[in-house]
Amino acid sequence: MVDHNLEFLKSKPEDEFFHRSRIMFCIKDGKVKVAPKDIADSHIEWFEKEGWITNDNAEDFLKNNIRGFYLPNENKLYCYRGIGFQFDEKVLPEVLEKIEEFKNVFNLDDETEIHLGPKDSPITGKKYPRVCVGKLKEIIKKRR
Repeated sequence: MVDHNLEFLKSKPEDEFFHRSRIMFCIKDGKVKVAPKDIADSHIEWFEKEGWITNDNAEDFLKNNIRGFYLPNENKLYCYRGIGFQFDEKVLPEVLEKIEEFKNVFNLDDETEIHLGPKDSPITGKKYPRVCVGKLKEIIKKRR
């Protein structure tokens, strides 16, 4: 089980509808890992079930691995890392390195919006920065 200081990252009954509406992902060991669809788990609960985290490594795992989710009904991809829902200047380039994998696993199209940070703010009573980077076709065009 994850340490109590990370309990705020676990699912609550009021999270179930949202959690079931999105598809979680994590970039782990250089690969885009995707959670099963229609589950009410949080990322941390998914990571525990996969055996990727324990009390000893949960914080390091969250700090060192990008995670997020795809919202099919909105065609938006959200990416962040850390204990909360932060992002730094390295998150977008790392996501873009894996953009072909993301396109394949989520069937992303040119109109998919890429976001950094959480969907909503505040989460757990704290406001986190968030930004829409743009649509996939615009982002790819800028990279070339």
